[in-house]
Amino acid sequence: MKFSYFLLNNPIIKEEENLYGTVRFMHKKHATLLNDCIICHHYRPADPAASEATRCSACHQTAFNPESPGRIGLKGAHHRQCMGCHKEWNKGPVGCTDCHAKNVPAHSELIKLTRKPEPTEVTKECLRCHDAQANEMLTSTHWLWKGPSAFTEGEEKRIDLGKATKTINNFCINVASNWPRCTNCHAGYGWRDASFDFTDKTRIDCLICHDTTGTYKKDPQGAGMPDVNVDLIMVAHNVGKPSRRTCGECHFSGGGEDPVKHGGLNPSLDFHSTSSDVHMGGLGFQCHECHKTRNHKIAGRSLALPVAEGSRTCEDCHTAVPHHGRELLNHHLNRHTEHLACMTCHNPVYAKHNPTKAFWDWSTAGDKQRKVKKNEFGIPDYNWRYGDITWEKSVKPAYAWYNGKVRRYILGDKINTRGVTLLTEPVGDINDPKSRIYPFKVMGGLQAVDTVNNYLLVPHLFGPGGYLEDLNWTKAFADGMAAAGLSYSGQYKWVETRMYLGLPHEVVAKKFALSCVQCHAGLKTERSCGRCHQDKRDVDFKKLAFQGIDFKLAHSKESDTQDLLHRTYYIDFEQLGYKGDPIEFGGRFKKLPLGWRSASKKE
Repeated sequence: MKFSYFLLNNPIIKEEENLYGTVRFMHKKHATLLNDCIICHHYRPADPAASEATRCSACHQTAFNPESPGRIGLKGAHHRQCMGCHKEWNKGPVGCTDCHAKNVPAHSELIKLTRKPEPTEVTKECLRCHDAQANEMLTSTHWLWKGPSAFTEGEEKRIDLGKATKTINNFCINVASNWPRCTNCHAGYGWRDASFDFTDKTRIDCLICHDTTGTYKKDPQGAGMPDVNVDLIMVAHNVGKPSRRTCGECHFSGGGEDPVKHGGLNPSLDFHSTSSDVHMGGLGFQCHECHKTRNHKIAGRSLALPVAEGSRTCEDCHTAVPHHGRELLNHHLNRHTEHLACMTCHNPVYAKHNPTKAFWDWSTAGDKQRKVKKNEFGIPDYNWRYGDITWEKSVKPAYAWYNGKVRRYILGDKINTRGVTLLTEPVGDINDPKSRIYPFKVMGGLQAVDTVNNYLLVPHLFGPGGYLEDLNWTKAFADGMAAAGLSYSGQYKWVETRMYLGLPHEVVAKKFALSCVQCHAGLKTERSCGRCHQDKRDVDFKKLAFQGIDFKLAHSKESDTQDLLHRTYYIDFEQLGYKGDPIEFGGRFKKLPLGWRSASKKE
């Protein structure tokens, strides 16, 4: 198929008005599902050998054309055709903002600020027109940092969980007592302590999401206040839709810097590179094109946090059979999607361009005399404020069964006294039909536990009286736990924790995805499909089975993938509950009709 994907952005559509953004159209997906070009393309070219059907714009031009008054314009043709099918099939979007994002009008003539304003004065100016949007924001998770936890096992009906309350991690632990440093990424102004007024609309920071100048930034320890050097009037005059850069101001630097927390979220996503991410790099997606937003409620969720305002999956766009076409390989790959998440193959390594933290040992912090060395990435291996930190780059993910639910450690829960305490863990099992194999970043750490109460401790780290100022853990734990509303016995020790983090970003195109033989070593010695299928001389089996990511090429381009060269059994099937490679031993619910075992396995 000549065109698999394109933008519906013909200039004819924008001649009369330009209120909405461009529609992204997955042509190959529609052609495969409909299996009949004539449903959309009413006319075919006269030449039967023509390589493509007649385009919509070949007949439909401007609306109300006096030369052809009975023919609707191009915009009307698109809307009637798309919405007509979607309504008839009861599938697909039908609302304006389901397909389009609204364009933002120029604000230079709308904003009436004539002096150097306070941040809250800028918000008051926004409220003259956007009071309803401010009310939406007041109930959003980006404002409250808590909300529905429908995907947390055992806590599905709670609405009080989130970063602002009982969530704990093994990075900077918890927000309580550390507000000014943590809330520099809050979409508001002045959240300095527990008394912050979440009903005050003038405290909303509109500019952090809607800046288009690239000049807006927050004070790193200012409780969400903007840097004093920011020209607020200039930024307010140039507001627009959120972008990868505005989202990344907070999400790329979760945990304090890039890309500490989420291995797949980093500044490389803001640059066009298909090898970084096929959606944002190759196709220029903005974050909100996947994370659909209505009334300031942003769909999407993270294993790191319980709160969610909706879920987004690859299948929302690509369907459960995403490999379109009639080739044999597409058939097999679509069978895989019953058991594998898309990212399992399409995200073979994470932290591709920037190293990410893999282990954080808080127990060694405080030694100002220790000699610091730099690791292979040029990053210090020790910081007296934070302790020992291990970094990794181009990392092979951990794989686990996942059905969408998460087991989560809630502040105050008892630790695992027999081993590692898991702060987040995907729920799933090989025998659960809803579970599929997903890739994860696993973050490890050493953090403190109250030895009497047997629960993890929240330290006061930042600001006056915090550990980074006094280097006194006992005082830091007492202050932090008081702010968190839990008692502290005065006795502590260090324990190992671990948390799973999802890898939905840095998704790569098929030429960079895992090949068949990288997971199924038994295929490496095969010469054809003949073991299971009638042999076809026209099928290049080696090309079919071996096409995928080349770790040797990645290593030559300074990716840390040397340990992945020539690796087979990329996924440890036995660790996931299989008897061995499913090609040899059969799948989890039924044996392959012509399944086989190698001679070495039979013995």
